[in-house]
Amino acid sequence: MPPLPPFSLPLPARDPPLGYGWEARDVSALSTTTAFDTGIDQRDVFLGRPRCIVCGMDVRTILQHCHIIPVSEDETWRDLKRRRWLPSQAKDRPRHEPRDGMLMCRNCHSSFNSYHFFIRFLPDSRKFVFVNYSEEGYFQPFHGKAVALDLKDRYAPFPALFIIHEMRVRGFHPFKPTAPTMPDIISWQDWILSGGVLNSVSDSFRRDLPPGDDVDDVQPLPQLQSTMSAGNTGSESSGGHTLALNEDVIAQILEATWASPSWKACQMEGTSWDGTAEENMQKYVSSIGVEDSVRDPQPSLLT
Repeated sequence: MPPLPPFSLPLPARDPPLGYGWEARDVSALSTTTAFDTGIDQRDVFLGRPRCIVCGMDVRTILQHCHIIPVSEDETWRDLKRRRWLPSQAKDRPRHEPRDGMLMCRNCHSSFNSYHFFIRFLPDSRKFVFVNYSEEGYFQPFHGKAVALDLKDRYAPFPALFIIHEMRVRGFHPFKPTAPTMPDIISWQDWILSGGVLNSVSDSFRRDLPPGDDVDDVQPLPQLQSTMSAGNTGSESSGGHTLALNEDVIAQILEATWASPSWKACQMEGTSWDGTAEENMQKYVSSIGVEDSVRDPQPSLLT
């Protein structure tokens, strides 16, 4: 093996020196935790910096990879595949699938894992919304506002996975409102709007650093919102959405999951294309038409 070429300091802001980069390949070709890490690190970047998708924190030393279905729950993962809550071509374990994760700061990650809040996908607004179900004061400013996840993203989390986490949050707080009230209009988290992260024309996030800027010169975005702009907590009423959880709601979220670009991309990634042109065409039609195949009658969405 030839020696690696020398390089000069300082290193580039985002890319490794020539010859030191990861071999160019798609995340779909990776089958280990590298696939998860790579997918999350490529996706949850805003204006050239990785950030917590909840509060916008961009301090790299406290950013962590968060799983929706814990890495230890391989059996839960297999069960969700069997029930068609996950694509058949999803990676075999939650620790390997980037669509099972998000980038969060240490505080938000710990609180997510401790079931203080959940994230609900709302099909009508096509947004992933923060719900402060425990009604903790620290998280009140984030309640009822969308986090920085884009359903159109190829590696967007599967919306259905958040239902499992939500059920656990509700179980940890049995005396909280079963149908917490949300605002009429679901806005983005304050840091997304005030920091110019959202491209209002394309309704998508600005991932890359603006031309001519240096990542080290970018000013930190506002993070924890002022309590003056706080959304409603679960016990307050604003006349908006009420987040009941029943089979009709679950069915709507499943429909949105099956139709999402992320689901279709996952199906295509896991499909072998080494057949004939006709065989590959049939595979393609099958992969993008998966919604029809998963609508077979089932005894229950919850059993």
